[in-house]
Amino acid sequence: MSGDTVDHNVYWASKDPRKVVETALRKADLWYNMMHYNGYLYKLRDMWMSYYGANFQSMSSNHKITFAGEQGELAQISINHLHNLCNHILTMVTSNRPVLQARASNKDYKSLVQTKLANQLLDYYMREKRLERYLRNATEMAIVLASGYIKMAWNATSGEIYDYTEDGAPIYEGDVEFVNLSPFDVVFDSSKESDNDHDWCIVRTFKNRFDLAAKYPELAEKIKAVPSKSELYNFKFEASLSDETDDIPVYELYHRRSESMPQGRYMFFADSNIVFEDTALPYRNIPVFRISPAIIMGTPFGYTSMFDLLPIQDAIDSLYSTILTNQYAFGVQNIYIPRGADISMKALEGGLNILEGNSNAGKPESLNLTNTPAEVFNFVKMLEQAQETISGVNSVARGNPEASLKSGTALALVQSMALQYISGLQQQYVRLVEDVGTNLVMMLRDFASVPRVAMIAGNDNKSYVAREFKGDDLSQVNRVIVDVGNPLSQTTAGKVQMAENLIQYGVVTSPKEYMMVLQTGRLDLMTGDEEREYLLINAENESLAEGKQVIAMDIDQHTEHIKQHRSVLADPMLRQDPIFAKAVLEHINEHIQLLRQVDPSLLTILGEHPLPPINGTQPNTPQNPNQAVNTSGGAPGPMAPMQGPPQGPGMPPMPQMPHPPAPMQNLPISMPPTGYPAILPK
Repeated sequence: MSGDTVDHNVYWASKDPRKVVETALRKADLWYNMMHYNGYLYKLRDMWMSYYGANFQSMSSNHKITFAGEQGELAQISINHLHNLCNHILTMVTSNRPVLQARASNKDYKSLVQTKLANQLLDYYMREKRLERYLRNATEMAIVLASGYIKMAWNATSGEIYDYTEDGAPIYEGDVEFVNLSPFDVVFDSSKESDNDHDWCIVRTFKNRFDLAAKYPELAEKIKAVPSKSELYNFKFEASLSDETDDIPVYELYHRRSESMPQGRYMFFADSNIVFEDTALPYRNIPVFRISPAIIMGTPFGYTSMFDLLPIQDAIDSLYSTILTNQYAFGVQNIYIPRGADISMKALEGGLNILEGNSNAGKPESLNLTNTPAEVFNFVKMLEQAQETISGVNSVARGNPEASLKSGTALALVQSMALQYISGLQQQYVRLVEDVGTNLVMMLRDFASVPRVAMIAGNDNKSYVAREFKGDDLSQVNRVIVDVGNPLSQTTAGKVQMAENLIQYGVVTSPKEYMMVLQTGRLDLMTGDEEREYLLINAENESLAEGKQVIAMDIDQHTEHIKQHRSVLADPMLRQDPIFAKAVLEHINEHIQLLRQVDPSLLTILGEHPLPPINGTQPNTPQNPNQAVNTSGGAPGPMAPMQGPPQGPGMPPMPQMPHPPAPMQNLPISMPPTGYPAILPK
């Protein structure tokens, strides 16, 4: 630590780069020293060791029986309930894949199309860029080490080469990169009493010194003199202490935009003499996102209930080791022979032997030295139950229900209590996914200036198509929210129940759709047509509002179009425009006429109900059979009334009356294979 006095006249983050780096590193030392003196650093170390079963020895000798004591007389074994409990919590939180939904600032057609693109890109990054893995890793760190982090950054030299500058330098597509950070790698203001009001953040990562020297040749000699990762004294996981590597620690300072720092600040450096970058904050927010089960009140440090399991896990390991030591030392049967019994060891070999000896000295007896007090076993059981109680992961969730829980209702109730207990961590996980998803879209908006290609899932979510986009294509998207999937849809019984309900309500109408829901548990595979129709209607509404012509077609969902187009005239100001109102009403009337004129068989296939002709007449025919068709433009004249049927030759024929639509032929319904429900057409 430097002994320089703090200058309260000038904000430290606004000083020249060298001074800022010196102050930032001093603040990092204060952060680590606080973790050291309050024992938090050692708690994280012990937690990490215990999580991987290294309670007795180092990582190199765990997962096997070890021996201790002056002569190796104590057998040691670790029964790692802690890792099992942590993984059950992790599975319950992350097993249901989060459904990310982009939100736009308004509901016009352009915004709706952009949100659809944003949703596809979010799915692309979750699937192809392994964003889901980074989210899971951060959550695992939060459960075990009380805090987990994801850092996002735009890498301008990532992706394919798009073009070249005038001097021949390549222009890359660029892309968003994700990095998981541990509590050892992130520094906040230690004087804060909350994790929500930090003005700045310092993160540590490790980069290959030769890559940095190639990227910043003017600093190459200084970079090569920086101590490597393996030379660090502490503040990292023990498993990497002896690694030989060319990676060196580098630091990034993020300062948010504030009154004192209107543009914020970003610095990338190795030490005060090696500053790689110094610029205004290029992102909308500090791109470091944290998940913690809880916070130690009055501090910025995270807290997890797994801390409370550490001493219990130590006790369980000690008791199991006691039992093992006793069984290991005395598991082989010992026999007591009184002195003078005159029985040799050879006589005891094998079985069915006749033993002769001195009865006055006494007979041989086995020594039961393996008997462990029942209190030891009872105490082990008590400690295991205490772990389940503290962690909230009960025996039902672990697949080992108590004998008293026999009914399905009781089992479901107990398991639901475990899910309810972790709801706080579930909310933190949802917030993490929302923050990362929102900032992912924002980074693509701000930095994806050249066209990029992403493999977007097709309408059936099985095939993929190359989709080109730029940041401008996401200009209307301003937020991403998360809807965590229904756990019921992840089970076979739940999928069957969903499919049967969909059959009952007429959503699923074929065995193919039934099997699709049964296999995937997803409904969006069957709602693609409705979504595209909804986008079409919104586009037509915008065109109508702009006075553009809109054409109705035979294959439209006419009823839905009529209902949605009516909303265009819901604006009182637009209703006062007779030209506009007439255009909308004429387009609505087009759909009405098509419901009368289109082949009823086609309308029935589309799920529409044909409208009967007006007054029982066919369209484009006189509404009154006695009314002649006027072709001259004058007033129509009446026809002579008919006086009964024609009488003899020369009489005018009867007018052709309109024929009602022929009834649809009954289509044969093929029964589905055995085991499938009978699905009838609507």
